Amino acid sequence: MGLKITKGDTVEVIAGNDKGQRGTVQRVIRRKTKSGDYDPNRVYVIVSGINMVIKHQRPTGRVRTQTGRIEKEMPLHISNVMLVGSDNKPTRAGYELASDGSKTRIERRTGNPLPKVGA
Repeated sequence: MGLKITKGDTVEVIAGNDKGQRGTVQRVIRRKTKSGDYDPNRVYVIVSGINMVIKHQRPTGRVRTQTGRIEKEMPLHISNVMLVGSDNKPTRAGYELASDGSKTRIERRTGNPLPKVGA
C-alpha cells in the first residue's frame, strides 16, 4: 500500500515539541523488519526546519568537511504530522479510483485532488 504523505508535501506537526509548526517533507524513511518486509509502524519523515537538534561532530580524516556543532533535522514518526490541504487546514489524505482505473490522492476534508509532488 502506498504512503499517504510523500516527499514534497506540506505538513503540520500535530504532536510533540514542535506542535503547530509547518514544513515541507524532505524525505520519507521506511524501516524494514528482520524478514525484509517494510514495517507499517516504523515510517518516519524528515520535515524541513522541524525537530532540529545539535549534533557534535568531530573530524575523521578527510571524509567529513563539516565538523563542530551541526544543527540538523531528525526524523518524526509519520503519525505526528498531518497533511495541509488546499484550504490551508490540516486534512487526512485518501485515495479515489477513477473510471479509467487510475488512482489519485484526495483530501478527505474537501474531496479535492492533491497535486502530484515528489517521489
